[in-house]
Amino acid sequence: MAKGGKGGYQGNQNQPWQKTSTSNKNTTNHSKSSASNSGNQEKFNQEKADALLSQATGHLNEDELKNLSNAEPPENFNLQELWQKAQIFDAATKQLESKIQELEIQQKNLETEKNQLQTRLGTLEQDRQKLNQESEQLQEEQKQFNQRLVKLDQRERQLQEQEADAAAGFSKQNRIALSQLEQQIQELTEELNQIYSKRVESQRQLAIEISKKYTEFEAEIAVKQQQMSQEQQQLLEQQKQLREGQRNLVSDRELLEEDRQALEDKIQQRCAIKIQDLEAQLRFREELYKKSQELQQRLEKKLAQVADANRRFGQRTPDEIMAELETLRRLNDELEQKLAERPTEDTANQLSDLLTQKGEWEAERFQLMTQMQEIKRKAAMNQIAVLELETLRSQKEALEISLNRLQESLRELKKQEEDAIVESKNRSPFERCAFMDQDSQLQSFTLTAKETINLVDFTKDLRYRIAQLPSNEGKHLYYSERDIRTFLGGIAMSKLHILQGISGTGKTSLPIAFARSLGRQGRENYRVIEVQAGWRDRQDLIGYYNSFEGRFYETKFLTALYEAQCPEFQDQIYIIILDEMNLSRPEQYFAEFLSILEQEQPQLELNTDLKRPAPKLFQNKNTLAIPPNVWFVGTANQDETTLEFADKTYDRAHIMELERNHPSFTLDYTPSPRHPISYNALKAAFKEAQNNYADAADKAFQFFKNDLEKLLGERFKVSWGNRLQRQMNCFIPIVLAAGGSLTEATDHILATKILRKIRDRHDIQAADLHELQETIETYWSDLDSGEPEQSLAIIQAEIRQHERGIY
Repeated sequence: MAKGGKGGYQGNQNQPWQKTSTSNKNTTNHSKSSASNSGNQEKFNQEKADALLSQATGHLNEDELKNLSNAEPPENFNLQELWQKAQIFDAATKQLESKIQELEIQQKNLETEKNQLQTRLGTLEQDRQKLNQESEQLQEEQKQFNQRLVKLDQRERQLQEQEADAAAGFSKQNRIALSQLEQQIQELTEELNQIYSKRVESQRQLAIEISKKYTEFEAEIAVKQQQMSQEQQQLLEQQKQLREGQRNLVSDRELLEEDRQALEDKIQQRCAIKIQDLEAQLRFREELYKKSQELQQRLEKKLAQVADANRRFGQRTPDEIMAELETLRRLNDELEQKLAERPTEDTANQLSDLLTQKGEWEAERFQLMTQMQEIKRKAAMNQIAVLELETLRSQKEALEISLNRLQESLRELKKQEEDAIVESKNRSPFERCAFMDQDSQLQSFTLTAKETINLVDFTKDLRYRIAQLPSNEGKHLYYSERDIRTFLGGIAMSKLHILQGISGTGKTSLPIAFARSLGRQGRENYRVIEVQAGWRDRQDLIGYYNSFEGRFYETKFLTALYEAQCPEFQDQIYIIILDEMNLSRPEQYFAEFLSILEQEQPQLELNTDLKRPAPKLFQNKNTLAIPPNVWFVGTANQDETTLEFADKTYDRAHIMELERNHPSFTLDYTPSPRHPISYNALKAAFKEAQNNYADAADKAFQFFKNDLEKLLGERFKVSWGNRLQRQMNCFIPIVLAAGGSLTEATDHILATKILRKIRDRHDIQAADLHELQETIETYWSDLDSGEPEQSLAIIQAEIRQHERGIY
């Protein structure tokens, strides 16, 4: 027995726009003829039998009902036995629906558990981020340690004043810094061990929970397989998903283990680098300490020499010695004066010798001082060179370690790239379309209303359904019956619609409401594509194939085409809305569709890798059919930010201009619930209307050909081809079958397809416009009663502009 989708059976009540089938009437008459003739109990049984009959016929197609209506009851026909079987059938149907609901609840529970597992994986990811933060803290401590080294270098300039204290202080500071660093390394190691133990425990718990859920799920599958064969397929699919999730968790656990190992290696490498840097600093400080001791020894020697000199001078102060020297100099001067007064040859010789010795002594003293300064300068240069050499050696070691680490990272990246390439070969380039193949809801067929459609009742019903749809702003969408008829006629006429008008007239709301009214509640049988001003070719619309990454960048437009031909929407109306279509030129980005939409079986070829698997609805792995149940509706604002459509686009599209205001009406009719409208049923209603009103469409075209073609061609240079006749044969009968008039339908075609081409033209004379208006008004009465309001409004507007001298 067929089901009505996941939502369960919704009944098969006849709508006001549906014609009652002959098989239903025959079956009902037969049931009434078999019932008893009196009594309240018999009336109750009759009503209940009718209800069961209505439910049963909702699961049969028209052919099956016709076969049953022609069958004659057997001679031993027992109404009581048949009634008992119908009750058993009803009870079984209800039990089946309750079991389906239980399965849906179980599926939701599994989804909840899956989300919980993903949450736990997110917690593990946060732990890994914490480890990365701790690693950054180590780097910050390294920077602080370097700052300490700078401060130590500044203190070296104070060694000459505080040699002993500085040497002791450096040694003590190095020991303290080394002990603190060792303590920090120990703390980091303990934290790493704790994090690793927590991660192992969480992974173990995840494995236990997965194993437990997997065991319970297999037990449930075994029980359900014995109860119902239809449930078996669904449970098998759930089992595959669970196994896939388990494999994903195992792979995630392996990745986390690899990340943990890599993090431990990085921490060990950084600790080793830090220890080596500290050992280098320690060796450097020890060298400084030795040099400071040597300097201290030299200063002690100098101090001893000073003490010896003080001892030799009798512990006298320099002032006393200078005073004594001054006294001796004065006495010497006096003696020299006296000696000069009494010079002798020996004294002169002695004095000459003393002066000569003094000069030699001073020259030797100057030479020694110069040599000592040069030696000090060379010693300072050598010390600086030694320090620079030690620094360069430390930098070289650090760079070598960094180089090894980078090479290891490069090898890991290459391995990841190779693994990604191997994995991509087994994955479809169309990931989003392939994902739809796994969506159970999209792959299940939806029960649609296939009854014959009366377009008059259908239009009225559709108008009320659109007005009573819930909206975000709490407002009702009021459209006239003429708007609904025109839109329905456009559906039958062309796959491309253009809705024009100023902003706020409901151009986008109309196709959305139309699709929602025909579709299933809670499921969107439409997609809104926001056209961008920079679109230039079809890649902006449908996407492109990236050969380097090995995947096709699927746009929302392409996935909508694929979704429309999935089993759920195969027999439903599907609308793709190109919002603000004229922000860019559709003759560029939509050019391919303008051509192929007029083909009998349009197909879209895509560039991709033919060696890789493709979604199941693709043909030859790179060709996607454009399904017949899809319509493209473009909205177009008319302002300075938009572009004008080319005649190529206008000629192929159904054009509809919405008014600024839509009068409200009383919502005195509430449509009853029903299944989504069948695409094939609506197509059949269109076909029937086109057959019934073919003469009216031909009459309208002959009016164009006989009364207007010559005038429009000679005076306005406006002509048309066979496409216009095909469009009129499709459009006009639908408007008439939906309750409209021939004037309404023909006026719309004349205004949007022909007179549109005379707007804003400076090469047209006002006299020609008056003649065109008179011709239409004269011969229109031969076509139909009523006035062609849209067409005359366009002509009169052009006449007024010419009279004002605008052109």
